[in-house]
Amino acid sequence: MSDVYADGIGNVRVAGTNVRIDLLIVGPDTDDDGKPVLQKKGELIMPLQGLIRADAQIKNVLNQLTEKGVLKKNDQQKGSEKLKN
Repeated sequence: MSDVYADGIGNVRVAGTNVRIDLLIVGPDTDDDGKPVLQKKGELIMPLQGLIRADAQIKNVLNQLTEKGVLKKNDQQKGSEKLKN
């Protein structure tokens, strides 16, 4: 088994009964504004049922982090969390 680090996700698409999620990393290049450019590192492929289970697990973790005060709700974007500063 190998681990893959990702700074975020890119395109998410459904192909048949599977979901394909692009995994992104911050690359060494920058855009015209000097901001880092995200590059595709790999792809996560899982069945639709796996995505549904992953969604429930991620929501559970986010709720726990919010309850502990690690994250706080962002009022401007309903349902989104941000790290507490």
